Amino acid sequence: MNKKIILAFTLVLLFTLTLTGCGKKGKVLAKEEKLISVKTSTIERKNLTLKTTLSGKIKPIEESSIVSKVPGKVMNVSVEIGDKVQKGDVLFELEKTDLMNAVKQTEAAYNASLASLKLKEEQLANAQKNYKRNKALYEQGALSQQAFEQSELQASESQLDVAKAQAEQSKVSLENAKSKLSDAIVTAPISGFITSVEISKGEMASGGMPAVTIANLDTVLIETNISEHLINRVRTGDMVEILVKSASKKPLPGKIFALSPAPTKNGLTYPMKITLENKDTLVKAGMFAEISIVSDRKENIITIPSDSVVVKEGKEVVFLVNNNQSIMKEVSLGLDNGKEVEVLDGLKVGDAIVIKGQNYLDEGNKVKITE
Repeated sequence: MNKKIILAFTLVLLFTLTLTGCGKKGKVLAKEEKLISVKTSTIERKNLTLKTTLSGKIKPIEESSIVSKVPGKVMNVSVEIGDKVQKGDVLFELEKTDLMNAVKQTEAAYNASLASLKLKEEQLANAQKNYKRNKALYEQGALSQQAFEQSELQASESQLDVAKAQAEQSKVSLENAKSKLSDAIVTAPISGFITSVEISKGEMASGGMPAVTIANLDTVLIETNISEHLINRVRTGDMVEILVKSASKKPLPGKIFALSPAPTKNGLTYPMKITLENKDTLVKAGMFAEISIVSDRKENIITIPSDSVVVKEGKEVVFLVNNNQSIMKEVSLGLDNGKEVEVLDGLKVGDAIVIKGQNYLDEGNKVKITE
């Protein structure tokens, strides 16, 4: 019986000691859990830029739809979609037989008018000589007034003027015929890439629809609109950043090309055009672009990370660290670009501010600073 009592007492004693040990360990852990791990950063003066993002679609800086000036059968097409052409390169050619015949016909008419003009000039020269002789005879009374007036009429330059006008008209007709002949060979009016070809060999070309379209993509254009509260913060010639996700992961440099002083009709935004150099043709027409413009900028100011600010009891505060203890500090904030925010009052250069773990802090918490 005594052995049973001793065994029971021993078990109770061991259980009590175990509970006591666990209680002490729990107190140690509880004490350790009160240390909050945080990351800090030293406050410096920096420049702060606020950017606004606009959107727009890429367009060629220059685009031309070529139509045939003269109707005719297509004899040859020299380009295909995607080809790069220079100004003056041949795009397509038309049948020339009828046009060449028209040139020959008008050229013959022009030569005939020149011959007629020369004859009129010779006739006028003789008539003027006769007029001088007849005038002398008329003054001597040896020639009747009717004969004198007849010679005077023949010496008039009116007939020569008619012949000159006819020759000039024939010349214009010849130039038009030659122009139409040259129009049978259609060349590129600008340099760029062929974006459409709507004709084929053997078809009839007409001026009713574009035959070929060319787009100059060496420089591209982005048309967008800017709000009234930003219109006076940008100027023509200002540089902007353009992100075309379909073409590049990095922003590309662009320039404000044109800026309207008046809003769109029935709107409150102002049209703006931006150019982007595109010598490698990485950017294509129709792509979507995001334009970042600098809408505000401050230099040499105290800034902190925007997410280091927390709200406590309706006040914007940050946490400093002194002797491994948190200190809550109310701040007055200014310009905020989403990553950095200007501090107008409450902090100074050199303060150690909590930038990670701040959401778990209150005044006076014990903290552990981590790298």
